[in-house]
Amino acid sequence: MFQLSVMKLFPEKNRSIYLKWLLIGLLIRLAFMPFTLHGDMADMNRVAYLLLHQGYIPGNQMAYPPLAYYTMSFFQFIFRPMMRFFGSAPHPGVSWLTSPHVFRYSFLLKSYYLFFDLGIAFLLLRLLDEEKQKLMVLKFWMLNPLVIFTCYIQGQFDILPAFFIVLSLYYVLKSRLTLSMLCLGIGACFKNFPFFFLIPALILLGKTRLAKLKFFVLAVVPYLFLIYPYLGAAGFKNAAVTSAQNQRILGFYFNLGSFDKVYVFIAGYSVILVLAYFHNYGKNSKDTFQALWRINLMIYLWLFATVYFHPQWFIWGMPLLILFVVKNKKLTPLYWVQIICIFVYMIHWGRQLLWWPFALVYPALGQQIRPPSEIIGQFYPPHEFTSVFRSIFTGILICMIYLVYRDFRQRKDYERTREERGKLW
Repeated sequence: MFQLSVMKLFPEKNRSIYLKWLLIGLLIRLAFMPFTLHGDMADMNRVAYLLLHQGYIPGNQMAYPPLAYYTMSFFQFIFRPMMRFFGSAPHPGVSWLTSPHVFRYSFLLKSYYLFFDLGIAFLLLRLLDEEKQKLMVLKFWMLNPLVIFTCYIQGQFDILPAFFIVLSLYYVLKSRLTLSMLCLGIGACFKNFPFFFLIPALILLGKTRLAKLKFFVLAVVPYLFLIYPYLGAAGFKNAAVTSAQNQRILGFYFNLGSFDKVYVFIAGYSVILVLAYFHNYGKNSKDTFQALWRINLMIYLWLFATVYFHPQWFIWGMPLLILFVVKNKKLTPLYWVQIICIFVYMIHWGRQLLWWPFALVYPALGQQIRPPSEIIGQFYPPHEFTSVFRSIFTGILICMIYLVYRDFRQRKDYERTREERGKLW
């Protein structure tokens, strides 16, 4: 039954082509999964191991909301028969590299990412009607170098909240708003970012105050339920509120004098919310979906235009960006320039990000091969070099925000014209 339902996603005429690109993307992922590992993945699975065997998350070691660790612990439990010696291995550094079972562990601990990864691919196909766009979106997602690098080489789990963001939008399209808000809340239980999409959802989906309150509760209650046992833990406070990662949205600001500041991201976010409020043209689920994913995309683009970020974070809204690019093919070159800029941006992290994930197969790689920053430093200051590409990246993001807004307005004008014609008839 599952095989039949998946096959229905692909147009019968070119089904073999869809399956080919799906298989190519899957094989690339499988090729990297056993042989690459980053210290972040080792550390978060160490905490998940403690949760599985001690029944709690050490409060001072929480770097993410609890559901992230619950999920890792669940899959460690599922894979326990194949990971009998895992207890001595999940520590960053030498123990991961010296374990004789490390390739198996690395593969298994990334394997469940595939369910969410392929889930996004299938949902994107569901969100499109034109066959050419469906094939293009499948290629863009399955061959996305940033998804492959951050999820299957680094081992970061950002694909999970990204899946629930897309699933939430899919349920908007299907007029199942209760499930949509629950999915948005579940996504925030992995990382807080989906909560940026909560207010636009309340504006566009809640037609009455009571409906807005209901949707707010549906999105927030799963998060509150899961964090309740850890509210007093210093580690959770840091993970949820005060960490450097969370404070970065306040890092870019204008000082107006004395204690008066204007935070650039917050100001832009407010503008986008006002646009959503005054341009709510949704008369049915399809119109509301078209408005909501564009508003969410503008928020996502604005965040990364104004905030110092880690490369894996860009996965959060990547499905929305791909959705917009396949609908506007002229943007394809800009999309690939963005990807290149992000990989150049990774030079900031030196060996830690670029070489260490490959230390499983070549332990001396980090010592024998200089990082790009040292090579660039012979000719030009490396941080200045990466900042040039960061500036190009930001410029493209701002241009895309304008293009998304223009597309948003055009749809609004189209819907208004269609409504006026309906009244005439």
